[in-house]
Amino acid sequence: MAFTLGACGGGGSDAGTTPPADSGSGTAADSGDSGAKDVSSLKIGVVMKSFDEFQQQVIDGAKQGAKDAGIPEANVTAVAPNNESEIMAQVQSVEDLIAKNVDILLIAANQADTLMNALNTAAEKGIKVVMVDTDAPDFKDKVTYIGTDNYEAAYEGAKEFGTRLGGGKNVVILRGKLGDPNHEKRTEGLVAGLEETGNTVLETQDANCESDKAANAMEAFITKYPNQIDAVMVTSDSMAVGAAQAIKGAGLGGKIKVCGFDGFQAAIDLVATGEIEMIIAQKPFEIGRQGVECALGALDGKTYDPYINTGIAIIDGDNYKDYQD
Repeated sequence: MAFTLGACGGGGSDAGTTPPADSGSGTAADSGDSGAKDVSSLKIGVVMKSFDEFQQQVIDGAKQGAKDAGIPEANVTAVAPNNESEIMAQVQSVEDLIAKNVDILLIAANQADTLMNALNTAAEKGIKVVMVDTDAPDFKDKVTYIGTDNYEAAYEGAKEFGTRLGGGKNVVILRGKLGDPNHEKRTEGLVAGLEETGNTVLETQDANCESDKAANAMEAFITKYPNQIDAVMVTSDSMAVGAAQAIKGAGLGGKIKVCGFDGFQAAIDLVATGEIEMIIAQKPFEIGRQGVECALGALDGKTYDPYINTGIAIIDGDNYKDYQD
């Protein structure tokens, strides 16, 4: 089952292969010309929030977009802090890439307001900046923002999962870092979708997108709410994996259903074993690929809608093989 939420920049598709709409004809890759500079000499910087599986898939998509355009992989530099709480490390990474005179920057903002000076500096130097996965809403000089509508994705996914639960069930939520706009919106969407389908959210806990923290939080939930929890939803698959481990360790496999969010291979493998019921999957590869495509187009003077939605898919026991590597 797939939901492709209405994108601002052109139509979507289940496979996520529809290119974003622009104001010109063709794509930068088609034209073979990005401004006055030979496309093969362009330098691309990709700055992510961490190096988890989702972020790595965005990077892989960016490298594919560069390859499609004739840019050597050696010209693509991907960096990220060790974890999403290292805010200033990400700022330093952006500043370093600006100093190296990259032509294109793809950035997933850990904390948008802290990045603003660096983003403005990049724009002043003529670097084409595309926000990917996590926007910096106050940065007006970006080419576009490409990612998932986090509220709608979580809301639609939670309605699907809530319907499968049958209503009247108790659910706990494990979420990513407090203050992160993606996880704030996903949490709001999960709660709304669950409640709309007649289920109750017992409690929400920050597990910082870490498997170990999620396992510990799930163990605490099981102790706090003995024989009361029917399901757990998360805002990132790393926490789904941790929750599933805790549930299995408590001997409650099959009794507490798990719903993931992202589409990590480790989580998909647990769909195969039945330890995870369902995943609300994003399309990170497309986010990265389209990010490079739009930046190249911007170098050729093209403009794009301010937001391009890459949509989601639902992964479950019926279709998980289509998503396994």
